[in-house]
Amino acid sequence: MQTQLLQHPAGEQLDQLMAIWLAGNLAAHPFIKPDYWYQQAPAVRLALPKARLIVATLAENIVGFIGLQGHYIAGIFVQQNAQQRGVGTALLTAAKAQTHKLQLSVYVANRPAVAFYHHSGFHVHEQRIDKATRQPEYTMRWRR
Repeated sequence: MQTQLLQHPAGEQLDQLMAIWLAGNLAAHPFIKPDYWYQQAPAVRLALPKARLIVATLAENIVGFIGLQGHYIAGIFVQQNAQQRGVGTALLTAAKAQTHKLQLSVYVANRPAVAFYHHSGFHVHEQRIDKATRQPEYTMRWRR
């Protein structure tokens, strides 16, 4: 597996990213109605080419990615069949190597993700309610 910066994804690459994004959100957030993610997809498809993306590839296929907006992690997404194999950790390590601080939001009910971020050195900064989903979420921060 390799990680690399991906700039301006389009065509098949963008389709792969969107498939990973949608499947990841549906699997990780059973407490949110699936319609929410389908409704968000067009905006995400427009935003991805503008974000700083680090992708993980295996045999030239994208198996995961992290989307960054400045110091904010918009999300880490890994294909279902590549999870628990170090892909998320590799993506997060690559992002940490590029900066001295990171921040993200994660739903409290997404316990595996919260545990992953805690294990990766992130700490809860605050808890609030996400206005769009009405779900409690943590803002978590990491500093070198």
